[in-house]
Amino acid sequence: MKNSTKGELTYAEAGIDRSVRQRSQVGIQSMLSRSAKKYPFGKSIALPFGRLFSSGRASPSYYDFQVEGVGTKTLLAELARKYDTIGIDAVAMAVNDVIRSGSTPLLVSDALHIARSDPAIVNSILSGIGRGVEQSECSLASGETGDVSEILHVPLAEESTPFDLFASCLGIAKKEDVIKGIISRGDHIIGIKSSGIHSNGLSLARRVLLKKWGGLYEPFERPEKLDRSVIGELLVPTRIYLKSLKRLRRDGIRAKAAVHITGDGLGKLQRLLDFQRRSDLGVKLELKEKPAIFELIIDSAKRMEKPIPIEEMFKTFNMGIGFCVITSPQDSADAIDSLNNDCEAEKIGFVSNVGRIAIDSPFHPRSIFL
Repeated sequence: MKNSTKGELTYAEAGIDRSVRQRSQVGIQSMLSRSAKKYPFGKSIALPFGRLFSSGRASPSYYDFQVEGVGTKTLLAELARKYDTIGIDAVAMAVNDVIRSGSTPLLVSDALHIARSDPAIVNSILSGIGRGVEQSECSLASGETGDVSEILHVPLAEESTPFDLFASCLGIAKKEDVIKGIISRGDHIIGIKSSGIHSNGLSLARRVLLKKWGGLYEPFERPEKLDRSVIGELLVPTRIYLKSLKRLRRDGIRAKAAVHITGDGLGKLQRLLDFQRRSDLGVKLELKEKPAIFELIIDSAKRMEKPIPIEEMFKTFNMGIGFCVITSPQDSADAIDSLNNDCEAEKIGFVSNVGRIAIDSPFHPRSIFL
């Protein structure tokens, strides 16, 4: 784990070292590429964030299959003993990954590992899964619940129940609907607002916000900046962007690329740049708002005399933008109008020639570079 400098708090110090994670993923990507060549129903389509697979020989449709977890957000549900929304997060993480390829979600499956099966807790978690599936307009195909007390063996408090939660989603796209991820200089970047912190960066957020992990607040304290308690804000479910993307397609507006802003925060856009295999393309973002939860994280870290570098904030959290759609300049206004029927959306930047990600925001007086 890397040590922070000048008393700063980083994601690595909170237990998540990006450089180690990236090195670990090299072998996975190589394995995926080799395995794709063995797929029996034809050649797969490579996209910025994965591959699509033909739904059958000579079929005009392709499958997108994704699996995601909710990470340490489960600890917050356990601490609050509030389990009825975390299932929405699990479904949202997988479904939002599927729709970025232009696919329509079909089936969801969940996997719940719990220290001990408590019917009330399990049913509460599953109720969230059901709500997430309903919001995603798809069907729950299967699920698994495993009692793994020897693995999940450290409860946060007396009578609390440790658990872990994952969901997978299968989607399908017609060939003409596939969002290929090919962008050009001058294309507009449209940001769709997040509902809050979503399900990423919580290892760092917990360190500064909650006393249980060395932070400033008790779970049900309500700081002035928030409209609800700290734990209530952190547990707000991840927004599902299916309806926004469906409406865009229904309105005949072509998305050139789509990015679900999860791990690596707005640095996630780098994956899109890397996919172009052109060193002259970059991203220029101009954000206008300071969502209260991220302002609170920054201010709390400063009060603890462990400031979080602003670059670290943008590499870790969504900073108010949960999903991005990239369009040509001529389609941008229509796309924003379409997206605003379901979620707040606005132009937040453009594809530049700076070769990296540059961000202007109210959080910092100067441009930052990721």
